[in-house]
Amino acid sequence: MAATAREDGASGQERGQRGCEHYDRGCLLKAPCCDKLYTCRLCHDNNEDHQLDRFKVKEVQCINCEKIQHAQQTCEECSTLFGEYYCDICHLFDKDKKQYHCENCGILY
Repeated sequence: MAATAREDGASGQERGQRGCEHYDRGCLLKAPCCDKLYTCRLCHDNNEDHQLDRFKVKEVQCINCEKIQHAQQTCEECSTLFGEYYCDICHLFDKDKKQYHCENCGILY
């Protein structure tokens, strides 16, 4: 499968390829700081001269249909599951269902 034609951080990622070395997810994060698409904030931070504030992420792109949409657990276009676990506060999508966001301290466990 050919790589998608995007001028962004995910330019080498194959369409439909889930995640990166850090996270297993079905979407790319649209970085509000530079409007580039990355699989995760760590991949973004390793390739840019600035850091991605994941709390400010508002949009994602589905890896299957490539629709850009508001951050949520499932694609509104093709129903791809972005992550078995999704935190609407810090926009973490992952396969680990045991994680949770502590409202008191603001940290994801």
